[in-house]
Amino acid sequence: MNIVTISRQVGSYGDVIAAVVARRMGLELITREKIHEVAQSCDPEYSDACSVYETEHGPGFFERIFFDRPTYTSLFEALTYEQAAKGNVVIMGRGAQIVLRDVPGVFRVRIVAPFEQRVERIMERYAFSNKQAQDFVKKYDHERDTLMRSIFLSDPDSWTLYDLIVNTAHYTSGAASDLVIHAAERLEKVPDSESLIEDLRGRALAKRIETLVRKKMTSVVTRSVEVNAAPGGVIKLSGLIRDKRDKDSIAKLAAGYPGVARVENEIKVTELSFGF
Repeated sequence: MNIVTISRQVGSYGDVIAAVVARRMGLELITREKIHEVAQSCDPEYSDACSVYETEHGPGFFERIFFDRPTYTSLFEALTYEQAAKGNVVIMGRGAQIVLRDVPGVFRVRIVAPFEQRVERIMERYAFSNKQAQDFVKKYDHERDTLMRSIFLSDPDSWTLYDLIVNTAHYTSGAASDLVIHAAERLEKVPDSESLIEDLRGRALAKRIETLVRKKMTSVVTRSVEVNAAPGGVIKLSGLIRDKRDKDSIAKLAAGYPGVARVENEIKVTELSFGF
């Protein structure tokens, strides 16, 4: 089984490379259309966040995100785990390389190119002037970078997030695809694919519940609470909270979520105030 994440700069050939890699390796490419379907399944209260997950940009969104960032982080993680749990997929962008960084068997790629070359490619693709192309590249670079830093508090340019970084300055999209495929096929494989899929589904379930808890009780109250899943629909709650009633409410929300068989509530109650 193969799970490939491809992070790309606009104008770096990343989208083309992702499509070629998926086709030649027989993997499902998680396209914009499929992400749209996922976004439509989101809670209406989080339509803005799901739209950002779909498009990777959103004017005005980042100015509001600070006050509820933990909730958005949990939501984005849930959506990514759900895509990865399909198995044999190529996931483009959306912080998948960050969310899946500790998942064994995931091959994480970054496609880059010099700014000037990316501008030239955008000029050719969209018949833009040089100024229009520069503005386009700067805008998308800024919004994708802001998305990663705002949601995941992570630098998308950090080499530690990737197994392979390809600079397409002197590579055609076909040659760069050859490099990615060659490296992906030689990545150490996970011996038990079924267990990996079950783990990813469990992570997705846990993050869905975490999103619900943070939405219903606010991320200020629950920012120190973590939700994890174990086989058989077992949900484990941990962390710190100030009020026992809130602890019980979180357990009730988790127990009522579809697919949950049992809740193990290990949240500690403390009178300490967090972040103030």
